[in-house]
Amino acid sequence: MDFVIQCVIVCASGLYTSLWGAFKDGPYEGFKLRTFPRSIYFHIVIFSLLYMIPYFSDNLSKLNLVELFFLVMGIERFLAEIYKGFFRTEDQSKYFVPSRITFFGRYVGSDLLRYGIGSLIILIVFAFLLVEIPIESYWSYLVVAYATGCVVALGGAYKDAPFEGFKPFKFQRSGMVLAMFSPLFFFIADQDKPLSLGFLIYMNGGLERFTVEYYKTYVQRNMSGKFKPDLPRLQDQLDTRERFHYLALIIIISLVLLYVNELKWI
Repeated sequence: MDFVIQCVIVCASGLYTSLWGAFKDGPYEGFKLRTFPRSIYFHIVIFSLLYMIPYFSDNLSKLNLVELFFLVMGIERFLAEIYKGFFRTEDQSKYFVPSRITFFGRYVGSDLLRYGIGSLIILIVFAFLLVEIPIESYWSYLVVAYATGCVVALGGAYKDAPFEGFKPFKFQRSGMVLAMFSPLFFFIADQDKPLSLGFLIYMNGGLERFTVEYYKTYVQRNMSGKFKPDLPRLQDQLDTRERFHYLALIIIISLVLLYVNELKWI
């Protein structure tokens, strides 16, 4: 039963990611039923690998459900960006900020170079999961959260700054958001089974995407900045996309209830 519940949590995590993607990209690309569940599939594959590989499964067994939700989301988001930048080949003419990786804004023509660098970065992603340093104190959670946010911001700046310019306030956003929310993971941590640094990094990566994307997507209602401003928008998608927000709210409310249930000091 534990495995079934974990699978449900992982699918909910992937669904949340798919929902904000559909909300932002639908007005430009339309709703694509074939690609909508892609993040759910990726979440399931990542969880299955962690579950089946003994080294990872030992640490996975220490996690509660909220921690699992954000861990798999964080890993999937890192890998998804690597996939889009280094392995996916698609028409870039619709993008203001190319999804394909550039070298400080310059087009990288060699597929072999892209694939090679992308493969190396994937190995680095999984190497971080192997870092076994136990994280126990509140200040450790805070430092890891802020540092993770800075890494996320650095990747975003490398991709976006050549086209949008470097924005110092925006660069600090992810680090400050994660520092502010760092007590959330500290309060539900099992002190008898301290989290490893590698897992906490990706949990923070998931939390950063969860919070920042909610604010940008559903609160600010920003149109996706990766598309060209003059790209035509599909009015029917604008009129019907609120359904994705409602589903996202259901997941958020469920996650809050689950979090309260897992608090160690209640």
